[in-house]
Amino acid sequence: MKKLSCLLAVIAPLLPASLRADAVVVFNEVMYHPATGETNLEWLELHNQLAVDVDISEWSLSGGINYTFPSNSIIKGRGYVVVAISPAALMAGTGLTGVYGPFTGRLGNNGDIVRLSNNSGRLMDELNYGVDD
Repeated sequence: MKKLSCLLAVIAPLLPASLRADAVVVFNEVMYHPATGETNLEWLELHNQLAVDVDISEWSLSGGINYTFPSNSIIKGRGYVVVAISPAALMAGTGLTGVYGPFTGRLGNNGDIVRLSNNSGRLMDELNYGVDD
């Protein structure tokens, strides 16, 4: 077991960041190109994979968009949160409540990378999406 731990300690820094991410909270869905072309309806959804609540205060999104979650931001156990470019427009158009945002930047219509980092800057998840199969 000790040899395996040592091997992992040597190999882990060589792995791509996406393989080293801490998958407590992950990207679940992204709406980067609404069918209506209405850019105010861009959003992404995060999912808490744990059965306990996770405090995401001061966690941040970076890459194509930028957003930092305010204090007292909690994702309930096994719950979801949505972050939108225009929370008011998304809530009015869908009936969702509690939408976070607005984020700055844009979700690229031809693909992009978005990263989720915790309040210590540790990569929690990375989403690299595109339009190819």
